[in-house]
Amino acid sequence: MMKRSLFPVLFPACIALLAACSPTPSDRIAKNMPVYQQLPKEQQVKVARGELEKGMSPEAVLLAWGEPEQKMAGWSNGKNTERWIYTRSGTGWSLGLGGGGFRGRDSGVGTGGGVTMPLGGRPPISYNVLFENGKVVSWEAVKGF
Repeated sequence: MMKRSLFPVLFPACIALLAACSPTPSDRIAKNMPVYQQLPKEQQVKVARGELEKGMSPEAVLLAWGEPEQKMAGWSNGKNTERWIYTRSGTGWSLGLGGGGFRGRDSGVGTGGGVTMPLGGRPPISYNVLFENGKVVSWEAVKGF
């Protein structure tokens, strides 16, 4: 009997599944068309590209970048502020090697081991968007925190 590897089938399926889990600006726009249509034309173009610009509303940022991992409210120079924090994982592709064994008759004792080597890992990146009185005033990327 010939053994077949499932890798050629499972690997592309996993990649497709991961890609489907990351909504794009166009996905968010399609789900929130009335909000998108209320934006100024210049902002519509930026949002569709996943870009920000000074003066954008929180709704425009949600369409462009999605929901942040954290929101922090504050007060600065007599203005209400809010900082949205987006974190992108620093994980990259990896190659794994492993082994294991079973010993004894019905003993249920087992051993195993494995090695993982990163192949193109990336440092984590944090994106911070600062709002004052409900409008974007700045944003920044912080790498390798």
